[in-house]
Amino acid sequence: MKIILLGPQGAGKGTQAQRLSQRTGAKHISTGDIVRAEIKSGSELGQKVQDFNDRGELVPDEIIVEMAKPYLDDADAWLLDGFPRNEAQAKALDDALKDLGIELDAAVALEAPDDDLVQRLSGRRTSDATGRVYHVEHDPPPENSDEDPGPFVQRKDDTEEAIRRRLDIYHEQTEPLKDYYAERGLLTTVDARQSIDEVTEEILAAVGEGRA
Repeated sequence: MKIILLGPQGAGKGTQAQRLSQRTGAKHISTGDIVRAEIKSGSELGQKVQDFNDRGELVPDEIIVEMAKPYLDDADAWLLDGFPRNEAQAKALDDALKDLGIELDAAVALEAPDDDLVQRLSGRRTSDATGRVYHVEHDPPPENSDEDPGPFVQRKDDTEEAIRRRLDIYHEQTEPLKDYYAERGLLTTVDARQSIDEVTEEILAAVGEGRA
């Protein structure tokens, strides 16, 4: 099982990657986690990324792919979350997998209307005291709690305006990847408005539940 998870922020990619990893034994590979780990370790690639960050420049796709290759090669089964985000990255990933002799099994796209995603993300509130994230509707912050007194704040990037800007970028740059993978017969689309359990089961039914 070697799967890419696609979808806009708020669709639940990270949550599903963790659940699928637990169910199947496949390794959850997050490019964001890899980059942070490489920077923290002070590796040569990590230093290059830090240099780009310090200059306020985007990290070249080749460096991200080069960082990810050992993780992709090390696991018999994996779920890739957070990459690719555009066609150039998808092609760079294709080249890397070809070099490693790895064949991609599926690209799973989690889908939900923008308004639903805005509601999910704009309702998040983070506790200044504990760092825990709540939701005003689905998991409201406690009132008068000694364990978590708050205050509970909305992050700047969780305002409706900021969320819709990110969704516009997703529709422009990342959503076309659905066609890219559909043309190769690799795409599975899943309605992310379902319950977390239902989404997990639908993905497993589509890609198989064999353990790594």
